[in-house]
Amino acid sequence: MSAKRLQLLGITLLAAAIVIPAFVDSRFILQMLTLIFFSIAMTSAWNIPVFGGKMSLGHAAFFGIGGYTGAILYVKFGVSPWIGLPAGVAVSLLGGVIMTLPLLRLRGPFFTLATIAFAEVLRMIAIDWRSLTNGSVGLNIPFKPGWANLTFQSGAPFYFISLILAIAVVFIAYRLRHSALGFHLRASASNDEAAQALGVDTRRAHFIGLLWSSGLTGLIGVFYVFFIYVVEPNTMFSTTLFSLQPALNGIIGGIGTIWGPVIGAVIMTPLGEYLRVYLGTIQQGLNFVVYGVVLIVTVNFIPGGIVSLVRLKSSNRSNGSGSPSGATEAH
Repeated sequence: MSAKRLQLLGITLLAAAIVIPAFVDSRFILQMLTLIFFSIAMTSAWNIPVFGGKMSLGHAAFFGIGGYTGAILYVKFGVSPWIGLPAGVAVSLLGGVIMTLPLLRLRGPFFTLATIAFAEVLRMIAIDWRSLTNGSVGLNIPFKPGWANLTFQSGAPFYFISLILAIAVVFIAYRLRHSALGFHLRASASNDEAAQALGVDTRRAHFIGLLWSSGLTGLIGVFYVFFIYVVEPNTMFSTTLFSLQPALNGIIGGIGTIWGPVIGAVIMTPLGEYLRVYLGTIQQGLNFVVYGVVLIVTVNFIPGGIVSLVRLKSSNRSNGSGSPSGATEAH
């Protein structure tokens, strides 16, 4: 698919997304679309370190830190959510620094496993620090409708907030991937030793990439808390929801690309909700079996994700028309 066609398709889908609330009264549909946009933002933020070959399964840590920061400031200290947003980002960045510095030397599965441990430690702290977090009981966001409190009576405001958030994170990921940082990350992923020999500070590149990812994830976490009105450790630091699910979306769509996380989130979010509700009534956890099958099939038959099929189709068309070089990259 050519760049112009991709741009036209993107503009068309964006225009359709903007006008949907005017024609759709179903709260369920608006909520599902909102969850899809949140998932796009989360997966795209998670995908940034993957540019450099660093796959984290501990992003629930940053999501939880951001969400808890915004909720605690609002519920316990009466601080506006709009101040809680930058505060949540700042604390998530601090968490990113604490996690990243000691783990940068780890590679491959060792880095991935260490990030899981980091998220689990933070979940246990949230459970045990009852004076601040209310432990396993969690905190409830008071329902005081209004933009000042970031709570609303209808689903439309958060629909547009999540849409803007998704667009912003995808755009940031796009700019990062095509910046000097992005080239350094991709060089490191291809051959870290060769990149260092050419003068690329790969440790610095990985550090900055992970900070971008952690800060954006924390921002998403704050918005998500005010969307669901509750914050508790097992949800906010859920490895399944906010670490494994973005990874699954990215792998199925195409990790290390721009559009792969978008495609994966659009497909897997409604499918995941349907499987959780439908299969959950048959046998709890059966939906994860389906996830596993989908993941195995994807890795074995389309290791580049769904986005690679678009790239392959574009390449075949270009070669058929006599183009010597092949396809326009699908990013």
